[in-house]
Amino acid sequence: MIWYAPYELVARRALNARATELRRRGALIRVDDGFADVHPWPELGDAPLEEQLALLARGETTSLTRASLRFARLDAEARAAGRWLFEGVTIPESHWPGGEPPSGFDTVKLKCGPDFDASSLPDGLRIRLDFNATLDAEMFARIAATLPDSVEFVEDPCPYDADVWRELRARTGVRLALDRRESVEGVDVLVVKPAVQDVPSVDRELVITSYMDHPLGQLAAALVASQSGTSDRCGVVTHVLYEPNEFSERLRIDGSRLVAPAGTGFGFDDLLEAQSWRKLA
Repeated sequence: MIWYAPYELVARRALNARATELRRRGALIRVDDGFADVHPWPELGDAPLEEQLALLARGETTSLTRASLRFARLDAEARAAGRWLFEGVTIPESHWPGGEPPSGFDTVKLKCGPDFDASSLPDGLRIRLDFNATLDAEMFARIAATLPDSVEFVEDPCPYDADVWRELRARTGVRLALDRRESVEGVDVLVVKPAVQDVPSVDRELVITSYMDHPLGQLAAALVASQSGTSDRCGVVTHVLYEPNEFSERLRIDGSRLVAPAGTGFGFDDLLEAQSWRKLA
């Protein structure tokens, strides 16, 4: 039996160069006694929420809902055993998603677009840039020439093409990061989102990040990061991108580490039980 509870997150600002809508829609799902998140990004190629749920009701899955079902099973098993999934777990440190981090963060990730100006980059911090493939190769080459040494890598500067990226790396000397794919040619870093993909077994630095989704989905990514991340900074402090809600108010940050709320499974026990669940299938 699958149940769902729609929700809305309100972003404090545009979340990337392709997504300007501040209201983000998703749904929590309940599979027997396990809970998970379904938060699609149609701007990045996901089917919209209604289609995700309609397919799931028919027993058909997408990369997003397959991962959601796996997390729901993991959550259900832990709840049945009265076990908290974060018992004895240390969530890795994270970068801060913005240019003005609070004390404790030494690395920031900035969403950029074609109007990027390197003179606006903050001083004294490690910097990760994400262009969401909004540039072409020549535009990025011009921008790369202006980047300071504090830039750790640039994510998706332009649409991925192995030959183009190899040439860009050689030409600019900038480390390139690829999001949501397992290709390694011309790639230094893979950005992995457990909400839509498995962690690949490749000889590259991996940065595990959330899907900028509900705090429940955020915690699922944090658990994966604690088990398989290879970067010294992951990207699971993302609830701060949204206006607070009853779930995000349960999360804490210690230094630059996300701290999960206590409970069983992924936590949020009372809040999840209190949702207005609707039967899906």
